[in-house]
Amino acid sequence: MDFVLPRGCCECGGEIHGDAGNGLCWDCRSDSLPLGPPWCETCGMVIAGRVDHAFVCNQCQEHRPAFTQARSLYRYEGGVRTAIHALKYHRDFSVVPDLARLLAAGAKVHLDNPETYALAAVPLHTRKLRERGFNQSQELTRYMRKWLPGQEIWTGLRRVKYTETQTHLTAAGRRSNVRGAFQVKSKSIPDKILLIDDVMTTGSTVDACARAMKKAGAKEVRVMTLARG
Repeated sequence: MDFVLPRGCCECGGEIHGDAGNGLCWDCRSDSLPLGPPWCETCGMVIAGRVDHAFVCNQCQEHRPAFTQARSLYRYEGGVRTAIHALKYHRDFSVVPDLARLLAAGAKVHLDNPETYALAAVPLHTRKLRERGFNQSQELTRYMRKWLPGQEIWTGLRRVKYTETQTHLTAAGRRSNVRGAFQVKSKSIPDKILLIDDVMTTGSTVDACARAMKKAGAKEVRVMTLARG
């Protein structure tokens, strides 16, 4: 298939060889900047300078999130940003295996026992789902099981409130916008959940999801996103 219909990198358009993955060539994958410490112990926001102790940012101190911990793997730029846009806005599903593999690797790095967590995707409202035709976070979560075999996928979370885009809202505005937007529509809920999304900005959406899941009986919710915007 690669000989007849060569795959092209979604970032540079160059040919992708068989061992390079699916949507990004090695060069464009490597131009994405991985995130690492020092960061906020709770939300994972990277901190400039040197920090020699556990640190919690002002936002998490003032508005304690319902999730135990959130980690994003890359800055929202370079090849990872292009791949997310290709999937989200251009229905380029060829990038899903690459992005899901990164998320699965992140779960193994940031969780002591990832197999003990059920996977859950941030849901879209039914109106948004009809408009887009698919939920990119759900596509990524499903494919993560290739590298996390046997992992439970829990689908009991629903988005019951339609919200406009949060792009131009402040952190306070985002929290208000998604307040009460999610509900658990399942009689059972896992004790430990790893919530998956593509991009995290202020964390208001994943926090609202975590609050709904904790209210329904989940004991621990952790968050993993591809990028931090």
